Amino acid sequence: MLQNFGVIDFQWRVIFRFWPVILILIGANLLFSRDDSRAGAIISVLLTLLALGFITYKGITSLDEEAEWSFRNDREDSDKREATHIFVEEYNDSIAKAVLNISGGATKYVLKDSTSNLFQADVKKSFGNYSLLKTFSDSTQVLDFKMKGNSKWDLKDNDGNTATLKLNSNPIWDINVEMGAGKADLDLSSFKVNKISIKGGAASFKIILPEPVKSTTVSVETGVSEIEISIPASAACKITTESGLSSNDFTGFTKQADGTYTNKNYEGSYNVIVLDLKGGLSKFKVRQY
Repeated sequence: MLQNFGVIDFQWRVIFRFWPVILILIGANLLFSRDDSRAGAIISVLLTLLALGFITYKGITSLDEEAEWSFRNDREDSDKREATHIFVEEYNDSIAKAVLNISGGATKYVLKDSTSNLFQADVKKSFGNYSLLKTFSDSTQVLDFKMKGNSKWDLKDNDGNTATLKLNSNPIWDINVEMGAGKADLDLSSFKVNKISIKGGAASFKIILPEPVKSTTVSVETGVSEIEISIPASAACKITTESGLSSNDFTGFTKQADGTYTNKNYEGSYNVIVLDLKGGLSKFKVRQY
């Protein structure tokens, strides 16, 4: 409110920089809330005021160059060069199931198209290194797509890496994504998906799911993130949520006595989508398309 009225000039990027402080605050409040004493309540309030005061102070005193994150190398910007790399893993008919593990932040991951290969990634990068490793067990192909490199994230310049991904639509996929900061825009509507696991710190995720293969499970654990999940309107879906100060937008879902949320197609359905959402200070949105 003070920012909107021009009373202070607050650097909002500081919130992303100090998001672990918010998680510590949530944990401390949960600890002291177990004690119904007046002293516990006072300590909880003081801790809250102290944490918010610290973030406010840093937000109005930090210089832009100190508060921004930047996707940059240690070298000078004038020496920075953007490079393009292509990673490909070929497909064969013996692959009935595939597992894709994605790790590494400071990257925008985009998945919208299919490919005749098992996996393809077109990477545009200005820092860091990527690798693609594979292992094969029985009829399951496991792919590890990793990004490594020290960098900062510049929210102002949005100067990060981009990885455009493509998958083969024949196998049944398990997808695991783990990153501290970054973005993931995954349109899986034309693929067969068994399981998805998302772990993020200060990140943004948009996921479009297909019709469930028997039971499709999505597990999300985030700190300060924004997560939007889209499911087919004809699919049965159940949502379980465990969050600290997160907000939920589950339009079209009804809260049950056990605290879960279900849509109108859930009762009596065998093929279901199960969403398990956990977050500290995140925004969860589930919509039907």
